[in-house]
Amino acid sequence: MQKILIVNSFYYPDIRGGAEISTQLLAEDLSKNHEVFVLTTGKNRDKIIKEEINNVKVYRLPCKNIYWPNKGDKRNNISKLIWHLINNYNPIQKKIIKEIIKEISPSLIHTQNLMGVGTYLWDVADELDIPVVHTTRDYALINPVSNDLVNQYIKYCNKKRSQKVNSVVGISKYILNEHNENKFFRKASNNVIHNIVQAEKYPKQKKEDKKGLTLGYYGQLETNKGIDILLQTIKEIPHSIVDKVFICGVGSIEDQLKTLVQNDKRFIFKGKTPLKEVYRTMASSDLTIVPSVWEEPFGRVIIESYQQGTPVIASAVGGIPEVISQSDFLFNNIEEIKDKINKFYSSGNEEVQQIIEDCYIHAEKYKDNLQEYCSVYNQL
Repeated sequence: MQKILIVNSFYYPDIRGGAEISTQLLAEDLSKNHEVFVLTTGKNRDKIIKEEINNVKVYRLPCKNIYWPNKGDKRNNISKLIWHLINNYNPIQKKIIKEIIKEISPSLIHTQNLMGVGTYLWDVADELDIPVVHTTRDYALINPVSNDLVNQYIKYCNKKRSQKVNSVVGISKYILNEHNENKFFRKASNNVIHNIVQAEKYPKQKKEDKKGLTLGYYGQLETNKGIDILLQTIKEIPHSIVDKVFICGVGSIEDQLKTLVQNDKRFIFKGKTPLKEVYRTMASSDLTIVPSVWEEPFGRVIIESYQQGTPVIASAVGGIPEVISQSDFLFNNIEEIKDKINKFYSSGNEEVQQIIEDCYIHAEKYKDNLQEYCSVYNQL
Protein backbone atom coordinates (compact mmCIF):
# COMPACT_ATOMS: atom_id res chain seq x y z
CA MET A 1 0.00 0.00 0.00
CA GLN A 2 1.35 3.38 -1.09
CA LYS A 3 0.64 6.85 0.23
CA ILE A 4 -0.64 9.01 -2.62
CA LEU A 5 -1.25 12.74 -2.30
CA ILE A 6 -3.67 14.25 -4.83
CA VAL A 7 -3.69 18.03 -5.14
CA ASN A 8 -6.52 20.01 -6.72
CA SER A 9 -7.84 23.56 -6.33
CA PHE A 10 -11.17 22.37 -4.91
CA TYR A 11 -12.57 19.13 -3.53
CA TYR A 12 -15.98 17.82 -2.54
CA PRO A 13 -18.29 19.42 -1.48
CA ASP A 14 -16.66 22.43 -3.22
CA ILE A 15 -17.38 21.43 -6.82
CA ARG A 16 -16.99 23.86 -9.71
CA GLY A 17 -16.94 21.45 -12.63
CA GLY A 18 -15.56 18.29 -14.20
CA ALA A 19 -12.08 18.60 -12.63
CA GLU A 20 -13.49 18.24 -9.11
CA ILE A 21 -15.74 15.32 -10.10
CA SER A 22 -12.84 13.51 -11.85
CA THR A 23 -10.49 14.16 -8.91
CA GLN A 24 -12.96 12.77 -6.39
CA LEU A 25 -13.69 9.65 -8.47
CA LEU A 26 -9.96 8.95 -8.85
CA ALA A 27 -9.21 9.55 -5.15
CA GLU A 28 -12.01 7.26 -3.98
CA ASP A 29 -11.07 4.51 -6.45
CA LEU A 30 -7.43 4.66 -5.38
CA SER A 31 -8.40 4.55 -1.69
CA LYS A 32 -9.56 0.93 -2.10
CA ASN A 33 -5.91 -0.18 -2.39
CA HIS A 34 -3.84 2.79 -1.18
CA GLU A 35 -3.75 5.40 1.54
CA VAL A 36 -5.02 8.49 -0.27
CA PHE A 37 -4.72 12.11 0.83
CA VAL A 38 -6.09 15.21 -0.89
CA LEU A 39 -4.63 18.69 -0.52
CA THR A 40 -7.02 21.46 -1.55
CA THR A 41 -7.92 25.08 -0.83
CA GLY A 42 -10.30 26.19 1.91
CA LYS A 43 -12.16 29.35 2.84
CA ASN A 44 -10.90 29.25 6.44
CA ARG A 45 -8.16 31.86 6.96
CA ASP A 46 -6.46 30.60 10.10
CA LYS A 47 -5.82 26.88 10.20
CA ILE A 48 -5.61 23.67 8.20
CA ILE A 49 -8.94 21.82 8.20
CA LYS A 50 -8.56 18.02 8.24
CA GLU A 51 -11.42 15.66 7.49
CA GLU A 52 -12.09 12.21 6.05
CA ILE A 53 -14.52 11.79 3.14
CA ASN A 54 -15.28 8.27 1.85
CA ASN A 55 -11.93 6.89 3.10
CA VAL A 56 -9.95 9.84 1.64
CA LYS A 57 -8.08 12.10 4.08
CA VAL A 58 -8.64 15.73 3.03
CA TYR A 59 -6.44 18.67 4.06
CA ARG A 60 -7.92 22.11 3.33
CA LEU A 61 -5.35 24.92 3.22
CA PRO A 62 -6.09 28.19 5.03
CA CYS A 63 -6.68 31.02 2.56
CA LYS A 64 -3.55 33.20 2.57
CA ASN A 65 -4.55 35.31 -0.42
CA ILE A 66 -6.86 38.33 -0.68
CA TYR A 67 -9.88 36.07 -1.35
CA TRP A 68 -10.86 32.42 -1.76
CA PRO A 69 -11.44 31.83 -5.50
CA ASN A 70 -14.46 29.56 -5.07
CA LYS A 71 -16.67 32.23 -3.48
CA GLY A 72 -18.11 33.25 -6.83
CA ASP A 73 -18.11 36.98 -6.03
CA LYS A 74 -17.55 39.41 -8.90
CA ARG A 75 -13.96 40.74 -8.81
CA ASN A 76 -12.51 43.71 -10.63
CA ASN A 77 -9.43 43.26 -12.83
CA ILE A 78 -7.04 44.84 -10.30
CA SER A 79 -8.15 42.40 -7.56
CA LYS A 80 -7.77 39.48 -9.95
CA LEU A 81 -4.23 40.53 -10.96
CA ILE A 82 -3.16 40.96 -7.32
CA TRP A 83 -4.65 37.56 -6.50
CA HIS A 84 -2.78 35.86 -9.36
CA LEU A 85 0.53 37.50 -8.45
CA ILE A 86 0.21 36.33 -4.83
CA ASN A 87 -0.87 32.89 -6.04
CA ASN A 88 2.22 32.75 -8.27
CA TYR A 89 4.47 32.92 -5.23
CA ASN A 90 3.12 32.91 -1.69
CA PRO A 91 5.92 32.16 0.84
CA ILE A 92 3.49 31.85 3.78
CA GLN A 93 1.40 29.26 1.96
CA LYS A 94 4.47 27.52 0.56
CA LYS A 95 5.70 26.92 4.12
CA ILE A 96 2.32 25.45 5.14
CA ILE A 97 2.27 23.19 2.06
CA LYS A 98 5.79 21.94 2.80
CA GLU A 99 4.81 21.11 6.40
CA ILE A 100 1.72 19.20 5.23
CA ILE A 101 3.70 17.20 2.66
CA LYS A 102 6.34 16.36 5.26
CA GLU A 103 3.60 15.23 7.66
CA ILE A 104 1.91 13.01 5.06
CA SER A 105 5.22 11.81 3.57
CA PRO A 106 3.64 10.51 0.33
CA SER A 107 5.29 8.11 -2.10
CA LEU A 108 3.98 10.22 -4.96
CA ILE A 109 2.17 13.52 -5.56
CA HIS A 110 -0.48 13.77 -8.26
CA THR A 111 -1.37 17.40 -9.07
CA GLN A 112 -4.44 18.49 -11.01
CA ASN A 113 -5.65 22.10 -11.20
CA LEU A 114 -3.43 24.33 -9.04
CA MET A 115 -5.39 27.60 -8.90
CA GLY A 116 -5.24 28.70 -5.27
CA VAL A 117 -2.44 26.26 -4.44
CA GLY A 118 0.36 27.49 -6.72
CA THR A 119 2.78 25.73 -9.07
CA TYR A 120 5.61 26.31 -6.55
CA LEU A 121 4.27 23.08 -5.03
CA TRP A 122 6.34 21.34 -7.73
CA ASP A 123 9.45 23.05 -6.30
CA VAL A 124 8.50 21.76 -2.84
CA ALA A 125 8.12 18.20 -4.17
CA ASP A 126 11.52 18.47 -5.86
CA GLU A 127 13.15 19.72 -2.64
CA LEU A 128 11.65 16.74 -0.76
CA ASP A 129 12.56 14.31 -3.57
CA ILE A 130 8.98 13.16 -4.16
CA PRO A 131 7.98 12.24 -7.75
CA VAL A 132 5.15 14.22 -9.35
CA VAL A 133 2.47 13.30 -11.88
CA HIS A 134 0.45 16.21 -13.24
CA THR A 135 -2.87 15.97 -15.08
CA THR A 136 -3.44 18.96 -17.33
CA ARG A 137 -7.14 19.68 -17.70
CA ASP A 138 -7.27 23.25 -19.01
CA TYR A 139 -5.19 26.21 -20.23
CA ALA A 140 -4.61 27.88 -16.83
CA LEU A 141 -0.84 27.28 -16.89
CA ILE A 142 -0.49 28.84 -20.35
CA ASN A 143 -3.02 31.69 -20.06
CA PRO A 144 -3.66 32.43 -16.38
CA VAL A 145 -4.75 36.09 -16.77
CA SER A 146 -5.95 38.50 -19.46
CA ASN A 147 -3.21 41.13 -18.85
CA ASP A 148 -0.52 40.23 -21.41
CA LEU A 149 2.52 41.35 -19.37
CA VAL A 150 1.42 39.60 -16.17
CA ASN A 151 0.34 36.59 -18.23
CA GLN A 152 3.81 36.23 -19.76
CA TYR A 153 5.47 36.50 -16.34
CA ILE A 154 3.26 33.88 -14.63
CA LYS A 155 3.44 31.61 -17.68
CA TYR A 156 7.26 31.82 -17.54
CA CYS A 157 7.25 30.82 -13.84
CA ASN A 158 4.80 27.96 -14.48
CA LYS A 159 6.86 26.70 -17.41
CA LYS A 160 10.11 26.78 -15.41
CA ARG A 161 8.56 24.93 -12.47
CA SER A 162 6.91 22.38 -14.78
CA GLN A 163 10.36 21.00 -15.58
CA LYS A 164 10.27 19.45 -12.06
CA VAL A 165 7.29 17.26 -13.04
CA ASN A 166 8.18 13.62 -13.75
CA SER A 167 5.13 12.55 -15.73
CA VAL A 168 2.38 14.58 -17.42
CA VAL A 169 -1.09 13.32 -18.33
CA GLY A 170 -3.39 15.09 -20.79
CA ILE A 171 -7.14 14.44 -20.61
CA SER A 172 -6.91 14.60 -24.43
CA LYS A 173 -4.11 14.53 -26.99
CA TYR A 174 -5.12 18.06 -27.90
CA ILE A 175 -4.55 19.58 -24.44
CA LEU A 176 -1.27 17.66 -24.02
CA ASN A 177 0.01 18.90 -27.39
CA GLU A 178 -0.88 22.50 -26.49
CA HIS A 179 1.38 22.29 -23.42
CA ASN A 180 4.14 20.52 -25.31
CA GLU A 181 4.10 23.19 -28.03
CA ASN A 182 4.46 25.84 -25.31
CA LYS A 183 7.49 23.92 -23.96
CA PHE A 184 5.92 22.82 -20.66
CA PHE A 185 6.89 19.52 -18.98
CA ARG A 186 9.94 18.96 -21.22
CA LYS A 187 11.51 16.43 -18.82
CA ALA A 188 8.27 14.51 -18.18
CA SER A 189 6.99 11.31 -19.74
CA ASN A 190 3.78 11.90 -21.74
CA ASN A 191 0.45 10.07 -21.38
CA VAL A 192 -3.16 10.59 -22.47
CA ILE A 193 -5.80 9.38 -20.03
CA HIS A 194 -9.40 10.46 -20.55
CA ASN A 195 -11.63 11.49 -17.65
CA ILE A 196 -13.90 9.12 -15.78
CA VAL A 197 -17.56 9.87 -16.41
CA GLN A 198 -20.12 8.03 -14.27
CA ALA A 199 -23.55 9.48 -14.94
CA GLU A 200 -26.64 7.92 -13.35
CA LYS A 201 -28.58 6.20 -16.15
CA TYR A 202 -32.23 7.05 -16.93
CA PRO A 203 -34.75 5.31 -19.24
CA LYS A 204 -34.22 6.37 -22.83
CA GLN A 205 -37.17 7.98 -24.62
CA LYS A 206 -37.40 6.81 -28.20
CA LYS A 207 -37.60 9.13 -31.20
CA GLU A 208 -41.16 9.43 -32.44
CA ASP A 209 -41.94 9.17 -36.14
CA LYS A 210 -43.25 12.29 -37.87
CA LYS A 211 -42.70 14.38 -34.76
CA GLY A 212 -40.10 17.14 -34.49
CA LEU A 213 -36.88 16.46 -32.58
CA THR A 214 -36.24 17.38 -28.97
CA LEU A 215 -32.77 18.93 -28.64
CA GLY A 216 -30.73 19.67 -25.52
CA TYR A 217 -27.94 22.11 -24.64
CA TYR A 218 -26.11 21.75 -21.30
CA GLY A 219 -23.51 24.29 -20.24
CA GLN A 220 -22.72 27.91 -19.55
CA LEU A 221 -24.62 30.58 -21.45
CA GLU A 222 -21.52 32.33 -22.80
CA THR A 223 -20.41 33.24 -26.31
CA ASN A 224 -17.34 30.96 -26.11
CA LYS A 225 -19.75 28.02 -25.78
CA GLY A 226 -21.41 28.91 -29.10
CA ILE A 227 -24.92 28.90 -27.62
CA ASP A 228 -25.87 32.17 -29.37
CA ILE A 229 -24.88 30.70 -32.76
CA LEU A 230 -26.84 27.52 -31.98
CA LEU A 231 -30.08 29.31 -31.09
CA GLN A 232 -29.87 31.56 -34.15
CA THR A 233 -29.36 28.45 -36.31
CA ILE A 234 -32.26 26.49 -34.79
CA LYS A 235 -34.58 29.49 -35.24
CA GLU A 236 -34.11 29.00 -38.99
CA ILE A 237 -35.06 25.28 -38.85
CA PRO A 238 -38.78 24.48 -39.36
CA HIS A 239 -40.91 23.53 -36.32
CA SER A 240 -41.75 20.25 -38.04
CA ILE A 241 -38.07 19.20 -37.73
CA VAL A 242 -37.19 20.72 -34.32
CA ASP A 243 -40.11 20.64 -31.90
CA LYS A 244 -38.41 21.57 -28.62
CA VAL A 245 -35.05 22.82 -27.30
CA PHE A 246 -34.05 22.44 -23.65
CA ILE A 247 -31.37 24.88 -22.46
CA CYS A 248 -29.83 23.93 -19.09
CA GLY A 249 -27.39 26.46 -17.66
CA VAL A 250 -26.84 30.08 -16.72
CA GLY A 251 -24.43 32.78 -17.85
CA SER A 252 -23.80 36.40 -18.77
CA ILE A 253 -25.71 36.30 -22.09
CA GLU A 254 -28.88 34.62 -20.76
CA ASP A 255 -31.07 37.74 -21.20
CA GLN A 256 -29.64 38.32 -24.68
CA LEU A 257 -30.50 34.74 -25.67
CA LYS A 258 -34.04 35.00 -24.31
CA THR A 259 -34.56 38.18 -26.34
CA LEU A 260 -33.19 36.43 -29.45
CA VAL A 261 -35.81 33.65 -29.26
CA GLN A 262 -38.61 35.48 -27.41
CA ASN A 263 -41.24 34.78 -30.09
CA ASP A 264 -40.30 31.11 -30.47
CA LYS A 265 -41.98 28.89 -27.86
CA ARG A 266 -39.77 25.90 -28.70
CA PHE A 267 -36.93 27.20 -26.52
CA ILE A 268 -37.21 26.21 -22.84
CA PHE A 269 -34.69 27.82 -20.48
CA LYS A 270 -34.33 25.58 -17.42
CA GLY A 271 -31.67 27.73 -15.69
CA LYS A 272 -29.22 26.18 -13.23
CA THR A 273 -30.27 22.54 -13.32
CA PRO A 274 -29.43 19.77 -10.79
CA LEU A 275 -27.31 17.01 -12.32
CA LYS A 276 -30.04 14.36 -11.99
CA GLU A 277 -32.46 16.60 -13.87
CA VAL A 278 -29.81 17.21 -16.56
CA TYR A 279 -29.46 13.45 -17.06
CA ARG A 280 -33.24 12.95 -17.18
CA THR A 281 -33.49 15.72 -19.78
CA MET A 282 -30.70 14.13 -21.83
CA ALA A 283 -32.47 10.76 -21.74
CA SER A 284 -35.76 12.33 -22.88
CA SER A 285 -34.10 14.24 -25.76
CA ASP A 286 -33.28 13.00 -29.25
CA LEU A 287 -30.01 14.90 -29.62
CA THR A 288 -27.53 16.83 -27.49
CA ILE A 289 -25.81 19.76 -29.23
CA VAL A 290 -22.32 20.94 -28.17
CA PRO A 291 -21.61 24.06 -30.27
CA SER A 292 -18.41 25.22 -28.52
CA VAL A 293 -16.30 27.92 -30.12
CA TRP A 294 -13.75 27.60 -27.30
CA GLU A 295 -11.36 24.67 -27.76
CA GLU A 296 -12.73 22.28 -25.13
CA PRO A 297 -9.93 20.18 -23.61
CA PHE A 298 -12.24 17.14 -23.30
CA GLY A 299 -16.03 17.50 -23.59
CA ARG A 300 -17.49 15.75 -20.53
CA VAL A 301 -21.09 16.52 -21.52
CA ILE A 302 -20.65 14.33 -24.63
CA ILE A 303 -19.96 11.19 -22.59
CA GLU A 304 -22.69 12.07 -20.07
CA SER A 305 -25.13 12.26 -22.99
CA TYR A 306 -23.91 8.95 -24.42
CA GLN A 307 -24.48 7.33 -21.03
CA GLN A 308 -28.17 8.29 -21.46
CA GLY A 309 -28.17 6.81 -24.99
CA THR A 310 -28.45 10.25 -26.57
CA PRO A 311 -26.28 11.00 -29.62
CA VAL A 312 -24.31 14.26 -29.81
CA ILE A 313 -23.76 16.75 -32.61
CA ALA A 314 -20.66 18.80 -31.72
CA SER A 315 -18.22 21.34 -33.13
CA ALA A 316 -14.88 19.92 -34.30
CA VAL A 317 -12.69 21.90 -31.88
CA GLY A 318 -10.15 21.06 -29.17
CA GLY A 319 -10.40 17.57 -27.70
CA ILE A 320 -14.01 17.01 -28.86
CA PRO A 321 -13.12 14.93 -31.98
CA GLU A 322 -11.24 12.50 -29.71
CA VAL A 323 -14.28 11.65 -27.58
CA ILE A 324 -17.14 11.73 -30.08
CA SER A 325 -18.27 8.26 -31.19
CA GLN A 326 -19.52 9.16 -34.68
CA SER A 327 -17.16 11.47 -36.59
CA ASP A 328 -19.93 12.36 -39.06
CA PHE A 329 -21.72 14.07 -36.14
CA LEU A 330 -19.02 16.75 -36.01
CA PHE A 331 -19.59 20.14 -37.64
CA ASN A 332 -17.39 23.07 -38.70
CA ASN A 333 -19.97 25.75 -39.54
CA ILE A 334 -23.62 26.79 -39.18
CA GLU A 335 -24.79 25.09 -42.38
CA GLU A 336 -23.34 21.80 -41.18
CA ILE A 337 -25.32 22.07 -37.90
CA LYS A 338 -28.52 22.27 -39.96
CA ASP A 339 -27.42 19.38 -42.20
CA LYS A 340 -26.65 17.11 -39.23
CA ILE A 341 -29.97 17.86 -37.52
CA ASN A 342 -31.93 17.34 -40.76
CA LYS A 343 -30.10 14.08 -41.48
CA PHE A 344 -30.84 12.70 -38.01
CA TYR A 345 -34.51 13.73 -38.32
CA SER A 346 -34.71 11.79 -41.60
CA SER A 347 -33.07 8.64 -40.16
CA GLY A 348 -35.17 5.48 -39.89
CA ASN A 349 -35.99 3.78 -36.57
CA GLU A 350 -33.47 0.98 -37.03
CA GLU A 351 -30.67 3.40 -37.86
CA VAL A 352 -31.51 5.59 -34.84
CA GLN A 353 -31.63 2.54 -32.56
CA GLN A 354 -28.20 1.47 -33.77
CA ILE A 355 -26.81 4.99 -33.10
CA ILE A 356 -28.25 4.83 -29.56
CA GLU A 357 -26.62 1.42 -28.96
CA ASP A 358 -23.30 2.80 -30.24
CA CYS A 359 -23.59 5.63 -27.69
CA TYR A 360 -23.99 3.19 -24.80
CA ILE A 361 -21.06 1.07 -26.01
CA HIS A 362 -18.77 4.09 -26.51
CA ALA A 363 -19.62 5.46 -23.04
CA GLU A 364 -18.33 2.25 -21.40
CA LYS A 365 -14.75 3.28 -22.26
CA TYR A 366 -15.05 6.18 -19.80
CA LYS A 367 -16.29 4.27 -16.74
CA ASP A 368 -12.81 3.69 -15.31
CA ASN A 369 -9.24 4.96 -15.71
CA LEU A 370 -7.73 3.59 -12.50
CA GLN A 371 -5.44 1.02 -14.14
CA GLU A 372 -4.09 3.61 -16.57
CA TYR A 373 -3.16 5.96 -13.71
CA CYS A 374 -1.70 3.10 -11.65
CA SER A 375 0.48 2.21 -14.65
CA VAL A 376 1.80 5.82 -14.73
CA TYR A 377 2.42 5.73 -10.95
CA ASN A 378 4.29 2.42 -11.21
CA GLN A 379 6.65 3.89 -13.82
CA LEU A 380 7.81 6.35 -11.13
